[in-house]
Amino acid sequence: MNKYHTLYSLSVPVLLLSLCLFLLSCAGDDITSTSQNSGDTTMVKLSFCISDGSQTRAITSANENIVSDITVMIFDSNNSLIGSQYLSSISAGTVSVPVTARSATGCTIYAIANTGSSSYFAGVNTIDKLNAMYTTIASAAALESNGSTAGSTGALMIGKASADITTGGANQFSISLYHQCCKFSFTITPASGVTITGYQLCNVPLSSYITDSHVPASASTVAGPPAGASSYGNFTAVSGLSQTTALSKTYYVYENLCGSNSNATTEAKRNSSNAPVSASASASYLLITAKGSTWASTYRVYLGGMTNVATPATDLTNFNVYRNLNYNCTITLGANGGNGDARVTYQATGQGTRSGSVTGTATVGNYLYSDGTTGTTKTGHTVVGIVFSNQLSSAEYNAGYTHGYALALTDVSGFPAWGPYPGDAGLTKVTTFAGYYNDITAGYYGTFTKGYNKSNGSYPAWQSANNYNVNVSGFTNSGWYLPSIGQWWDVCANLGKVNLVSQQSSSSSSDYLYNGSTATTNVNNAITAAGGTALTPNYYYWSASEYNNTNAAIVLFYISYVTLSYDIKNYTSFYVRAVLAF
Repeated sequence: MNKYHTLYSLSVPVLLLSLCLFLLSCAGDDITSTSQNSGDTTMVKLSFCISDGSQTRAITSANENIVSDITVMIFDSNNSLIGSQYLSSISAGTVSVPVTARSATGCTIYAIANTGSSSYFAGVNTIDKLNAMYTTIASAAALESNGSTAGSTGALMIGKASADITTGGANQFSISLYHQCCKFSFTITPASGVTITGYQLCNVPLSSYITDSHVPASASTVAGPPAGASSYGNFTAVSGLSQTTALSKTYYVYENLCGSNSNATTEAKRNSSNAPVSASASASYLLITAKGSTWASTYRVYLGGMTNVATPATDLTNFNVYRNLNYNCTITLGANGGNGDARVTYQATGQGTRSGSVTGTATVGNYLYSDGTTGTTKTGHTVVGIVFSNQLSSAEYNAGYTHGYALALTDVSGFPAWGPYPGDAGLTKVTTFAGYYNDITAGYYGTFTKGYNKSNGSYPAWQSANNYNVNVSGFTNSGWYLPSIGQWWDVCANLGKVNLVSQQSSSSSSDYLYNGSTATTNVNNAITAAGGTALTPNYYYWSASEYNNTNAAIVLFYISYVTLSYDIKNYTSFYVRAVLAF
């Protein structure tokens, strides 16, 4: 069932430029040719009518069409350079660009704007060399914030025309400039009861040829980024939103000539199964996270879907993102969260009686690898944790950690105290098993909002957990932190493979969570199988959950039972084991 739709349209056919920028388009009497000392040389003057405005290196909708500087190059029929000129300053109105060139037939004239340098094309003496040039940016956002080149004055624009240059002739030519990049704008409209929690534009090229001579005639032909298949990047994820009304955003991105798939004949079929992936290129997409009262979904909307002709038309099989097109994407998020739509990862929420939680995509018991993937084997991988729950707090899910929780494989060193005694840590107080079960938020909130982290020596247990020295920088995750008592509950229930549902509403504050050896045995077997160290059976472990001003909740995995209790915050005989959300 299609729960959202994607419409692509062009704000203007092919040409993004709204300014008047044509050779000889403004004042014909300013374009003249004069004979030079050599009989086969002529002065070609190119006249521009420029749209003026504020110019910065950043590319915005307000200045995307502004020309600040321009280079003109003329090549003969053998594709050799016979004349060039650079103007460092272009103002509004008519501007003449005189280029000295010999007379020749079958010439190609290139006009390239906003390189920011008179020497940018130094050494380019053939069209082949020009066509081989490309620009590279350090990150996806750099194109918008810093322009197309290191010294750029804005959006790189290119124009080309064929002409004959004759001594004494009019030498009057018309060239239109086109953007090297494309413009991708989207509007997300949520249905009633739907909240947009985040979005991210992913897998956009970080390099692009300057000219479009390499663009294949067929959409099915792949032409990867010139800097190679690894030359892709993501824009920074926007997370933590509570958007219940429409939102819009515009990005500027390089072309992505990743190919097509004839199976993608409907919008619903433009999904990850049909998106083209090759050794040299892969498709770009927009990720959107949203939720309703009983569900949370991640939508994957692939860019492209248009033909590359003078008047572009919809072509759903085409995943290419072409330069100089203005892609307008309208996305409507339905009230049911895209359940059944192949483009949507849908999860029901509110597992058990735990309110406000979100069910992620991870599989309990899988190993978490250093690259953020999970699996069931250690071979060929570096295991950094073991998945103990796919039920996350809504705050973590909305922050982009949409898979689940992982437990560290070893304890931190020492026996650090929890924190100041007495002292109110400002966390929600939990005093019964029902409260313990529901608290999966204290550790994340206390570490990353309250600041009980690696730099805070007043909260030693929190500090040591956040400072756990297993590197997880290779993927998106929360970072290590002290687990809440509800997360310890999930370790017992999920890794221990025991049913604790009857305890979820208990009013006990200190008692057996599970009476028997099964839970502790299964938990420790799972940890050691992953290459970790079993939980110490005769010592309590700190949780992040606060019982009152003087006590914090603790857990004990003994050989023949598991207990939950609480103890004073300055006690120094308890262990610490960290968790993370990913």
